[in-house]
Amino acid sequence: MVDVGWSFAEADDHDEVLPALEAQADGGWVAPALAERLLYKYMDDDDVSGYLAILATVGVYHPVPITGAHSDPDRRQLIIGEADGSRVMSVFTLDVLPRPHPKVVYEFADLRDLLRIVDDVDVLLVNPGTPCSKALPLGKKMKRLIRRMHDKYWEDGYFVGRVRTRESNATEPGALLHGLACGAQLCTTNGYTWNTTDHHGNGYSSEVALLEKWWGVRTREDWQRIMRDLLDLNVGTSSWDDVLQTRNLLVKQFGGPVDGAQWCQYDESALRQYAARSGAPSAPGANDGLDRALAARRELILMVVHCEARLREDSVLGDGEYVRTTAAWDLGRASAMARWGRSTRFCTQAEMFEALRELSEEARRRYTSWEEFDIAYLLGRCIQFDGDFSREWYAEARDNHERLLSNDQSPWVTVPFR
Repeated sequence: MVDVGWSFAEADDHDEVLPALEAQADGGWVAPALAERLLYKYMDDDDVSGYLAILATVGVYHPVPITGAHSDPDRRQLIIGEADGSRVMSVFTLDVLPRPHPKVVYEFADLRDLLRIVDDVDVLLVNPGTPCSKALPLGKKMKRLIRRMHDKYWEDGYFVGRVRTRESNATEPGALLHGLACGAQLCTTNGYTWNTTDHHGNGYSSEVALLEKWWGVRTREDWQRIMRDLLDLNVGTSSWDDVLQTRNLLVKQFGGPVDGAQWCQYDESALRQYAARSGAPSAPGANDGLDRALAARRELILMVVHCEARLREDSVLGDGEYVRTTAAWDLGRASAMARWGRSTRFCTQAEMFEALRELSEEARRRYTSWEEFDIAYLLGRCIQFDGDFSREWYAEARDNHERLLSNDQSPWVTVPFR
């Protein structure tokens, strides 16, 4: 397990280690999300099958000391209490969890994995401290029922591709919420609730493993570097936008669409003229470095033309429309990286807030609508995957684009872009 340390985040220490959500005075309750609303509906039933079916579908999270976290449930340091002579363990559903704590983290378990680690537990407390809590005595009959509910209802990746929105206990409107909305593509891809900064993802160890696998992030310093690069648009966007800018200039000059041949010709002419003014060899064949750079830019131009043609074919990009900047590709991932920084404890809450506000401001400066923002994000993803539309990533992102622009609870419907 990565040793993240927490000396830098002492200001984030707080008392909200366990969830504490109260019902309203009239006895009603606006649950954070669908799972908790259904648990509230079924919690008083004598037959616990309905309650367990929800838990089997979504899985549960259990607290462990950060020093006792592990991807293998059998190697985690469980927190088990005593009550009336019984050994008691608490588990929670995702959207009741409190803001990330520096010393206590939450690990995920489906009900099958949960049964592996509760051999010595007499009572399972589900969502204690919330209006949808229930105590489950773990006798042999209950364990058999739990296993049967898992086998019937568990589906790995159940939430993938769904627009998930918290109905309560969510981030308030403003720059933070707008910054979170910029990451809606990745939230939908991963099945995360988009409108909260209290992000726990798939559990602490899974979040740490995700950052290491896909981003090479193992330490706080790694996170700080990649976060800064994303905010500065230096992970993919800057080099791509340098080429896109030549088309922007052409469109401004001629006032109409620019085809790939015109774009390539103008780009090469401009760079050779620039090289000549600097005193460097500029004629074809006279400067190997320049020739290689121009060949790479020409390849990128043709890829952009190819990718935009596919976006038009799929009615994502309109006839005559084009992408001015792919900044959304880095800004959308920066939104996710800010939340990953908190779920892995690589950053403080203040640093996450600062990053979300900064990327929100940059997105508003460069784009005029969520649709324009996401089309640019899609083009960035197309370039990143070399325009290979046969792979699953494209259909996934395109479908998310349609969902996010039409779903009534989507951030791109409920959060004003400007």
